[in-house]
Amino acid sequence: MSIERTAEAASLHEFAGLRRELELGLRLAPTRAGSAAAAKALAAFLDEDPQVPVRLAGLTADSSRVLITIAVTLGSVDDIKVAGAASRAGVLLIQRIVDELAAYDPAFVTLPDPSSTEARMAAHVMAAAGAGRMTVLSAVTRLAAVG
Repeated sequence: MSIERTAEAASLHEFAGLRRELELGLRLAPTRAGSAAAAKALAAFLDEDPQVPVRLAGLTADSSRVLITIAVTLGSVDDIKVAGAASRAGVLLIQRIVDELAAYDPAFVTLPDPSSTEARMAAHVMAAAGAGRMTVLSAVTRLAAVG
């Protein structure tokens, strides 16, 4: 592909609002009783590997479980095509989380719609955590306590 066509394709993607990075959704579904342990274990993983961009994408609960959804950024589309270092690191982090947190029923999921209650709750928790008012662990614990 010529340089002109590559630049044209890139501008077309930007104009169309298409993201050039891939995020993969991973959900943990611990029981309410195990939710604090799951949040601690997940936080330990994310603290160990700070080079992989991860964000809390969804937080909700049903009658018996707390659902914690994270978005792991695997990198740009071009980086993924060539199995770049960032995409490999993202895949390895996902593999470790799935293997070592298997007790919390990890599953690949579609990321929640940004306007959903689940996504808004996660955004609120992350904003509060950034301001030092609430951590993901305290939010998960509170959510698990809700009847």
